[in-house]
Amino acid sequence: MSKKNPDQPIVDDEMLDRSEASPEEHVLDQDLKSDDDLQEDLPETVDVSELRQRLQEKEDRYLRLYAEFDNYKRRTQRERLQMMETAGNKTMQALLPVLDDFDRAAQLAAQDEAAAEVWNNGIGLVHKKMQQALASQGLKPMESTGEEYNPDLFEAVTEIPNPEMKGRVVDTIERGYTLNGRIIRHAKVVVGR
Repeated sequence: MSKKNPDQPIVDDEMLDRSEASPEEHVLDQDLKSDDDLQEDLPETVDVSELRQRLQEKEDRYLRLYAEFDNYKRRTQRERLQMMETAGNKTMQALLPVLDDFDRAAQLAAQDEAAAEVWNNGIGLVHKKMQQALASQGLKPMESTGEEYNPDLFEAVTEIPNPEMKGRVVDTIERGYTLNGRIIRHAKVVVGR
């Protein structure tokens, strides 16, 4: 390969002469319009009603675009909040079996004095702190035993004959919970009939 000199033109005059080609010359005066030519393009009279209508259309488009953007902002903010709530919901549901285990342990500790002392001095404190931490995040246990049976709140596992508690929750098998006012787990209960 030959080395090219950067100062040397790509096409020189000698090559143009041999090829009988000549560069085109542009005349700027022909390409540009004069002020007189530009004035001829404007209409003689301006229709004010047409301009007002066009302005109204532009304003309408602007307002619609602004409203659409505002709706977009609200929707994305709402979706962001729902996503955070969903993440919190999944975390809380994962912790519910741990709370159930604590409740069962508390019931067993109440049956034995030695176990009750150990429970009150150690594990019970951890249980209370965990309940307080979860309550601060919006998790609340549902009260069910002795309440009127409501199929929207409770899941009836079985019915037992109990004339005194007819239509009421006799016992709670698994506690229900709400998170920020929404039910995340229905209480599993025994209903009297």
